[in-house]
Amino acid sequence: MSKQLKRRSVVDPAVAEILSDMDRKKRLASLPKSRREKARKDAGRHKVGLDLPPDLHEALRQVAEKEQISISGLVAFFAHLGLERYRSGEIDLFPFKRVSRSARFEFVLEIPNG
Repeated sequence: MSKQLKRRSVVDPAVAEILSDMDRKKRLASLPKSRREKARKDAGRHKVGLDLPPDLHEALRQVAEKEQISISGLVAFFAHLGLERYRSGEIDLFPFKRVSRSARFEFVLEIPNG
């Protein structure tokens, strides 16, 4: 049984990033113009998955539909306002904190009804 040693190619992380970027640009260039524009737009977005209680999701969906906006835009707007109010001291999270059973977090937040 003959053992052959294979040389591993070591690529500097900066070079790997450049190569990856070149591949991405090459793939983009091969797309039709409409899909290329959409791909560029999507690349600039930061997508996040959230776990929402079903009743909260439905309430957000109804508001978004009434206002003729996306749920994503509505949630981003509400998150921005909530963050501003939290930073200014208008919102106190302490009354809503409950001890977590997760080793990852000390507390969980109880979402108020209504």
